Amino acid sequence: MKKIANIIATGISFFLILLFVYASVSKLTDFENFRAQIAQSPILGEYASFFSYATIIYEIVIVLVLFFKNSRLIGLYASLGMMSAFTVYIYLILNFSDSIPCSCGGILEKMDWNEHLIFNLACILLIIIAINTIESENKKKLLAVGAWIVTLPTLLLFLIFYPHINDNQGDFKRKMISPLRSEFKTLQLPTDNYYFAGNHGDSLFLGHRKTPLLLSTIAPDFKSIKVDTIKLDNYKHQFVSVTINVLYPYFSVSDGKVPIIFEGKLPSLMAYDTGINRLYFSRFYMLSPHQYVFKTMLVKTKESELGILNTATKKYLIFPDVLKTNVDGVFDTDGDMTIDHKNKKINYTHFYRNEIITADFDLGNIKRKRTVDSLSHTAIETKTLENGQTKLLRSPRVVNQIQTVSGDKFYNVSKMRGQNETYKDFRNNDVVDIYNNATKKYLYSFYIRNDKRNKIKSIRSTKYYLYVISGNNITRYTFK
Repeated sequence: MKKIANIIATGISFFLILLFVYASVSKLTDFENFRAQIAQSPILGEYASFFSYATIIYEIVIVLVLFFKNSRLIGLYASLGMMSAFTVYIYLILNFSDSIPCSCGGILEKMDWNEHLIFNLACILLIIIAINTIESENKKKLLAVGAWIVTLPTLLLFLIFYPHINDNQGDFKRKMISPLRSEFKTLQLPTDNYYFAGNHGDSLFLGHRKTPLLLSTIAPDFKSIKVDTIKLDNYKHQFVSVTINVLYPYFSVSDGKVPIIFEGKLPSLMAYDTGINRLYFSRFYMLSPHQYVFKTMLVKTKESELGILNTATKKYLIFPDVLKTNVDGVFDTDGDMTIDHKNKKINYTHFYRNEIITADFDLGNIKRKRTVDSLSHTAIETKTLENGQTKLLRSPRVVNQIQTVSGDKFYNVSKMRGQNETYKDFRNNDVVDIYNNATKKYLYSFYIRNDKRNKIKSIRSTKYYLYVISGNNITRYTFK
């Protein structure tokens, strides 16, 4: 029996050795990226440098201690402490944080947060089993030491997290109403990574980021999804980040990192190369057939700017006065565009400040309006990695996330809590702020229930409905 117990303890120990070797090596091979990801954590962001080094050192020490039989019990207790700390951290993120940050490398990078929580709990159970086989004759010691090891990281993380529980709360108050009917309809998509490519009334066109030439269509009855494949007149390019734009019946397929732009006209699914191959861009939207607004980074200034492209004439213009920089000209001006085709307006909404820029289709007549919250400036710290990539050292507060426009209303999914809202409100709901489309004057707000905390990826409003893509579902809400 004792021999079997030793085999169990040894097997679990070597599983932990493999786990921590993999985790530490994956962090070391991409250390700058790992530290940048830790910096974006709502809990550990302020201590990114310390925790990035401490985590790797602790994992390596555990591996060394577990390897030798005489010190294996100490290694198992140390493993219990680390896995308990990781588990408490994930629990706090999932249940008490306004937002869920990106993964932090290693095993976690391959799983979502809920899957990793289950994985950690299973590891803790294995560690307890291994300790129990060694400490089988000293249950009191096992309970006492185990309780302290689990309790200490819980208290430490709570003390670190608690002062920041209201960091994402502003000094403004929202006017909450319920403009949606209680009933709604949901269609399950084959996978996630879908986005709205456009709509024609309540006929919806969806693109997919990992299968970029698939164009999915949902008819107004909202019962099924029709999938077609766009054909290109040449396939000589290595695509990186493809986006489909549909302004019915016209559509485009573009990749600003190649760069390349194809155009077509439905119902034909054939798209033709426009010959635009020297204009790099990160955002790209169709204003009218052959006319687009784009966002690019200028080589000389290393700052983001907006521009207008005409694929028929193959000419474009950059408008450097639209985006106003406060810090680096990249992250501090980061945002996205919503096109109001009815009124021929471009709306640029900043991610990290409370500003909406409105301009005509020629990027003239620029107007700057404030969103309901009061965050006009966010501290942004960046670092250039060895591979030339620039990363945020600390995740700034996201103010505005996703927008859509329909008729006389502008819809903005906000990430800032008001004075009359708690983190529990934001944990299970997404808040949508409504503005007058012409003046951008704040009108009211409403919640969209989100029990699974799947991030809203895309929204689209029409006269009667609000469509929301989150996770691998698209939901249609009906306006009252």
